[in-house]
Amino acid sequence: MSDDAKIGSWKELLEKTAEIGLGAALLTKETATKLVDDLIQRGAMTKTDGKKLVADMLEKGKGQKQKMEDFVAEVFKRMMDKADVARRSHIEELERRIAELEERLDMQRET
Repeated sequence: MSDDAKIGSWKELLEKTAEIGLGAALLTKETATKLVDDLIQRGAMTKTDGKKLVADMLEKGKGQKQKMEDFVAEVFKRMMDKADVARRSHIEELERRIAELEERLDMQRET
């Protein structure tokens, strides 16, 4: 197998691994660097390719993390809607209205 074929297959393997959702989101710079350093020591890729791969993996990880956070937020929102639980904003609005009504009632009592 040529060096180019090794690099392509290792890159592909690492990229596919990084694309597996949570794995990419949890990938740290230290972990990615260790993986790539090992590949560089084995001669599977150059330092330049390794630096680029680490940067690409971390960028994909950030994107996956954001997607995961968005997904969890959406699921939580749906669960709260189904549970028919009052939100803080609704409670604060009701408290404001009650205070306003109490103020009006107090004003009427004074007259």
